[in-house]
Amino acid sequence: MRKIFIEILLILIFTLIIALLGNFFNSKGIKLSSSQSRISVEDEAAYKDEFRNDPYDTLSVQMPLLNDLRQKDKKEGFYIPQNITLSLAKKLYDKNALFIDARKKIDFDAGHIKGAINISYDDFLAKTKEERIEMMRKYNKNGIIIAYCEGGTCDVSIDVAYELARMGFNYVNLYRPGYIAWKNAGYPVEP
Repeated sequence: MRKIFIEILLILIFTLIIALLGNFFNSKGIKLSSSQSRISVEDEAAYKDEFRNDPYDTLSVQMPLLNDLRQKDKKEGFYIPQNITLSLAKKLYDKNALFIDARKKIDFDAGHIKGAINISYDDFLAKTKEERIEMMRKYNKNGIIIAYCEGGTCDVSIDVAYELARMGFNYVNLYRPGYIAWKNAGYPVEP
């Protein structure tokens, strides 16, 4: 009985090792750890004070950072969206960052960060790659983008942010506290 148990255990360990190796070398493998980085409050100073974002200037090569805090995804080669705080989100809002609300249109219409555009997670990911590229063509790939949703357990902004980063947008940020925290802080919103 003990011999059978050891053989089963060895088979399970061997299978797990093979599965992990297969996942690691597969370009579409499942990420086993969170690679989302976070810009701390101390790092907020990395954004140039004189920088003014123009999300529609597709020819601009001006870089918004003094120190490049971004990290590249080792498998896919895009810059990983950064998690940012409420205070940094407001600072970037004041620098004209492009805010993207990933919620459904009905939620966006009920209230959103002033000046934000609505790119619903469901609608965006339902489009073909070519349709997404065409939709985003008018935005600066070196401009600051901040994706958000409701806050709390809402995480649709993560998928939109990662898709934008995969499309070549270099300064995508995730504002996880979302619309509720922004509104509660008394920052500009529109109905």
